[in-house]
Amino acid sequence: MATKVRAQISMDDRIVKNEELEQILEERQELKQSTSDYRKIDKKAKDKIAKITTELPYRVGRFIIGKQHIEPKSVAFETGETNRITIKTVDE
Repeated sequence: MATKVRAQISMDDRIVKNEELEQILEERQELKQSTSDYRKIDKKAKDKIAKITTELPYRVGRFIIGKQHIEPKSVAFETGETNRITIKTVDE
């Protein structure tokens, strides 16, 4: 999948030179991809488990597949006004 790299944000780009922040952002980007990959494979595994008719719990290699019952609960809360910092790569 080809992505388009944005050369600049606007006519008056402001560039911050901060090597420590840049390194942290690079590490964040790597972990972001890892988390995304984990969620995809986790969903694939759980979909596959749902199709197996053997009664839980059971083993698959070194893994123990079980099920935990969670009682329903009511959750209600309000949020206040806030600002959110967004972080993207230039090719997103």
